[in-house]
Amino acid sequence: MLSGRIWYALLALMLLISMAIFAWTNPSYEKAFEAKWHYFLGEYDKAYDLAKEAYDLDRYNRMAFTIMTQTDVARKYLDYIEEGQRYLNIIEKIADHPPISEADKIRIKMICEVMMGRYAMLKPTKLTDKKLIDEARAMYERFKTIYDSIFKQK
Repeated sequence: MLSGRIWYALLALMLLISMAIFAWTNPSYEKAFEAKWHYFLGEYDKAYDLAKEAYDLDRYNRMAFTIMTQTDVARKYLDYIEEGQRYLNIIEKIADHPPISEADKIRIKMICEVMMGRYAMLKPTKLTDKKLIDEARAMYERFKTIYDSIFKQK
């Protein structure tokens, strides 16, 4: 009876080892593991490229597909944060030269509305980096504060 349990345990262990060897020697899974590494390092462009290559090699590689999807979401968050920073710089330049003209107020209003609208379109997943989500939320809050301070005081 004990030898039967040992036999099944060895069989399960051999199956796991063979799956690991397959995953590490298959070019698609090699690229997917490398893509996952780059994703966790925050190198989203490199991770996306590697995951796409892995997925193109094997359409059934769910790991590659998941990484590709996750890096796409992360890149949308990064783009939002970077664009928000550029717009904040524009708003600061406008604010540095008071008084703010009516045309500049309209420009600021449009910028804030665009950025608040874009934030609403961001959809995080369970695997999205928490730091990116927090930075995007902080960026949204900055634009909401600017919008409220200029246009809600009337």
